[in-house]
Amino acid sequence: MIFMVVCILMCARQLYAENMSEKSVQQKHYEEIIPPTEDLMREHGLLNRILIIYEETAHDIERHHRLDRDILKAAVTIVRDFIEQYHEKMEENYIFPLFEKHKKHVRLVKILREQHEAGRIITAQLERLLTREKKLSQRDLQSVARLLRKFIRMYRAHEAREDTVIFSEVRHFISQKDFEKLAEIFEDTEHELFGKDGFEGILKTVQDLERQRGIADLAVFTPQSL
Repeated sequence: MIFMVVCILMCARQLYAENMSEKSVQQKHYEEIIPPTEDLMREHGLLNRILIIYEETAHDIERHHRLDRDILKAAVTIVRDFIEQYHEKMEENYIFPLFEKHKKHVRLVKILREQHEAGRIITAQLERLLTREKKLSQRDLQSVARLLRKFIRMYRAHEAREDTVIFSEVRHFISQKDFEKLAEIFEDTEHELFGKDGFEGILKTVQDLERQRGIADLAVFTPQSL
């Protein structure tokens, strides 16, 4: 009788351990897989941090007629490689078609696509100016500032529409299984293009640029007098 009880307890303990182990694996998977819409929104957060660098740079040009070309070139490269050639392509290939297929927010999606193209034109113009070997003239500097202001103005409105209208409705058009599959596609593509560090590696680069600009500490944006 005692032997039977011991066997039952041992079996129960083993089943409990296996169950907890399975839950642990599921929890780890849950924590590692980022929903595609959340992934896109955190990339918007990264872009917003670059927009702050753009804004500080435009301010320097307009008020002090100076430009830290290396910092801006690095920021523009991130916009081109990570935002335009990856982030926006994922939206264009996987998110926008859902709305076009279901004829929802068609005009908005059309404008978003047009703004992607406009952004790429601005980025290309910035790159042409910043890669000139000669010192930039005051006219060149003013052109840089104008391009930065155009980009900032458009993308703040652009991101806001995507975050509050488009991303919140993606789940309406696909099943949970397809939503999770989309998350894996996003994750695999990100690591294929940007290595094992992916988003985190790009974020570290942005943080380095913030330190160089003197804006890494969030407290510098707190008003000194209210």
